[in-house]
Amino acid sequence: MTTTEIVISKANSIRFADRNSDDPFEALLSCEETYSNKIAGKYDQIFFNGDSVLVQVKAGLTATVVVRKYTTENAYTTLTADNIETYSTFKVYEYLISVGATGSSERFFLTATSESSSFRSEWCDCIVADTTMMLLQWTNLDDSSDTFEFDYLTTLAIANVNFMRLPGQQVSYKPGGEITIYDNQNEKSKIKGSVSRKLTFVSDKIPRQVAEIIVIATQHDKFLSNSAGYIAEELPEIEMMGGFCQLSTDLTLGLSLGINTHDIGFDCDQTDTNMIENKYAEDASGSGTFSVSDGYGITQIIAKVTAGTPVLKIGSTVGSENIFREETLTHSIPSLIDNNRYTPDIEGAWTIYWEVSGGTCDIFIQTIKFNPNS
Repeated sequence: MTTTEIVISKANSIRFADRNSDDPFEALLSCEETYSNKIAGKYDQIFFNGDSVLVQVKAGLTATVVVRKYTTENAYTTLTADNIETYSTFKVYEYLISVGATGSSERFFLTATSESSSFRSEWCDCIVADTTMMLLQWTNLDDSSDTFEFDYLTTLAIANVNFMRLPGQQVSYKPGGEITIYDNQNEKSKIKGSVSRKLTFVSDKIPRQVAEIIVIATQHDKFLSNSAGYIAEELPEIEMMGGFCQLSTDLTLGLSLGINTHDIGFDCDQTDTNMIENKYAEDASGSGTFSVSDGYGITQIIAKVTAGTPVLKIGSTVGSENIFREETLTHSIPSLIDNNRYTPDIEGAWTIYWEVSGGTCDIFIQTIKFNPNS
């Protein structure tokens, strides 16, 4: 992307055609496609009265971004960005569009242009709320400002997730999960079992380009169908129907319906303690202690130099070095790693004593529970 170009992410709620592209799939609206032996037609993306639709435009630093809303081919309103985020190599312009705000229906499309780019959206139609329409929503959790060319970290993006309303159904049901069986000379025992819910979403006929938005939506960290969180474990399937297509995808409910692990001696539903306790001290110098719970022993010690030439020793009593013998540390990368196997010779909680001289270091000690009855 040059400094005067703009990009409109396919993760946006509304599909935009890139008028500068040489690829007809990218450049044409669905209603503009023609085929010699297939039927195409017009398609409007549907929104309800009062919906707020967020549109983001990613732009070069010097691009002049102009976004317009057309209600007919000749009548338009130039929109003012509700927010602009500036990064080192690009800007993100955000437009929060209230559709049917007056309670009446409206049909419109959007354009977005700069000195060297031109985009036009599919037609959008605003209708009264219809409970038969499916609602798909998606957002991402990555700590990045351009995942899918969309900035999910802005205040507006957090408050107004991307969504699509369309006719479809989610009726087909089948159970999911995993089962582990132990077979001891034809005497079988269930070791582990988990259950999840799988529903199949099937859309009505939609343009290929709109189907692609749904495919991208299913690959986000958060994907909701009718406000319930689902995970698409595989890419959706597409079946062409003339110039349009039908999309179907198996969706697994994000929350498990239950798990049984009693026969392997560990009940994850009842366990409320950690099997591992990590102890650490950053920029350690002088002397200090770590408190260790009853039944835990040391498995690993990591020491990383942060300043000077520190000398480290670790023991189970003040000044002792029976856990880690006195050693001069010389590296921060890679850190010194000591795979230590130490358990206390007493019952109950106990203490680790460390001493650092001649510099500072980060100390990390991993302890693991060895006594399940403590």
